[in-house]
Parts: sequence; structure tokens; C-alpha cells
Amino acid sequence: MRAARYVIAVVLGVVCTEACAGVAWLSRANCIAGVINESVTYDRPALKTHYMYTQSIHTGFGEVAAHSVNAPWNVTWRSYAGDAGDWNRNTVRGYHVYGDDMAHLTTRWTVTTDCNLTEW
Repeated sequence: MRAARYVIAVVLGVVCTEACAGVAWLSRANCIAGVINESVTYDRPALKTHYMYTQSIHTGFGEVAAHSVNAPWNVTWRSYAGDAGDWNRNTVRGYHVYGDDMAHLTTRWTVTTDCNLTEW
């Protein structure tokens, strides 16, 4: 059993490239008195910089129209797109793009209606 765990750990270490090692993404809706809505792409705990772009799209419950907040392209360890003071209950959709060069980018989507406090 111990040998099997070791083999699995070695295989996972070889399969996962450096770019995927620490990059994560999340969105939060209706946090801190219901007014914080945000999407974040980040590299923790390594704090390694990558090309990153994040867009956070906020749609009020029962509404059709939405507004979006964008974090411009940057080389950083954390890309934040969010706003405060939106009193509507929202669905937040996050669009996260990152990579070590502009020719090889990864795209991820997140959708949430709650604060996701356990994900940071």
C-alpha cells in the first residue's frame, strides 16, 4: 500500500507541469453584508507570476442585464476583478485566463451565488 502511494505521487508530480502547480481561480457573490462580488485568479502559495486576465460578470437574481468588471492583462501572481456596493443579490460568473506565455493560455469559468469562504 505504501509503495502504491509513492508511485501515485511520483506519477502526479511528473504529469503536472510547472504552470498548473499553483494557479487557482474562484468567484464570490454576495459577501460581507451582501455587497462584495468578485472573481480572482491567483498562484498560491508560490506567488509565481503568470500572464493573467480576469473578468467578473454580475447578474442580479431575476434580472437579464448584467455588468462586468475586468482586470486588465498583467504579469502577476493575483488578478482581481470585483466591486463593492452592489446591493442586489447576484450570480457571479468569472472568466479566468492564465499562462506562462501568451501562446499557451488556459481558460476557466466559475459560477457562484454564495461567498465561497472556504476556497481561499
